Amino acid sequence: MKFDALDAAVDAHAAEGVALRRALHRHPELSRAEHATTARIERALEGVACRARRGPEGVGLIVDLGPPGPRPCLRADIDALALTECTGVPFASETPGVMHACGHDVHTAVVLTALKALAQAAPDKPFRFLFQPAEEATPGGSLDLIRAGAVEDVTGILALHCDPTRAVGRVGLQAGALTAAADVFEVQLSGRGGHSARPHETEDLVLAACQLVTQLHLAFDRGVDARAPLTLTVCVFQAGDRSPNVMPGRVRFAGTLRTSCPEARARSEAVFARVVEAARLTSGARVDYTLTRGAPPVINDTTLVEALRTACVDVLGASGVEPIGLPSMGGEDFAWYLNHVPGALLRVGTGVGAPLHSPEFTADDAVIPLAARVMARALNGLTA
Repeated sequence: MKFDALDAAVDAHAAEGVALRRALHRHPELSRAEHATTARIERALEGVACRARRGPEGVGLIVDLGPPGPRPCLRADIDALALTECTGVPFASETPGVMHACGHDVHTAVVLTALKALAQAAPDKPFRFLFQPAEEATPGGSLDLIRAGAVEDVTGILALHCDPTRAVGRVGLQAGALTAAADVFEVQLSGRGGHSARPHETEDLVLAACQLVTQLHLAFDRGVDARAPLTLTVCVFQAGDRSPNVMPGRVRFAGTLRTSCPEARARSEAVFARVVEAARLTSGARVDYTLTRGAPPVINDTTLVEALRTACVDVLGASGVEPIGLPSMGGEDFAWYLNHVPGALLRVGTGVGAPLHSPEFTADDAVIPLAARVMARALNGLTA
């Protein structure tokens, strides 16, 4: 197939992609609540010769083009984050406390544009497209779609992610480790509270929790190979109420433990348990914790990376493809698909600006047709 026909099909549907992106951005939905988002994507597919079915709980879509049989796959994630938007764009979120701060609205628009272009320019070729819910949840929505048959007959899977550290027209790409495993921990200390004038009559849970946070940092600094990248971050710390003279009877903190090293991840549970037990013995408090395994690291397949590289160079030129270098410590539940089929994820420049997961994050609409050309070309090349 000539790429000028595919590129022309992308251009023909680019305005629809931009309109969808802005509609999704204006009406974001949180993980596993993407009912209106799913319905909006279904409406956008009206008139396209495809077979679409919803994922579990009625959110997300699995969409097939062409004849039955083995097929490459392109995935988008569709959920938003619990943040109050501060971008000032004319299509800003109208849902209080929820916004597309990770670019999933852009991902969805790119994949839908590529889908429509391939349906028009390559109607006899087999492709699959996933519009996946709950990427931001732990465990992620990829597991829901996998259980629903999303990877059956799939020969390889591609995805993209917004990158606000790169200009539009630039992409980041590399084989091997791209992201880290992202595990979530929660710790709760409980015991005797009391009057701040008599701390000796309590377990002083705030002090015990602060010491435990410090000990966890020290333990992972020395408890795993220093050459292994590992980040422990406490993001939630809850203790007491508005009374400055009441020592609470319960303290809770939670956060993430991230590493791209399988050996360090395997050791983490034993290290965590040892430090928690020491805190229980020294403080006298009851200490309960959970360590929930999130997505494994994304390990990009070399062959699929080269397919993406070829498409990127054709569309953006050689200077548009930039090496990534060190893996990100961010988590990405695209990794669960890679336990079943080879895959690769591309970082797409959306304009240098506020970081992902920031209330000020936004993306340039110009990335939608560019990225759709890249992804459509790469996916089409996997059927040759």
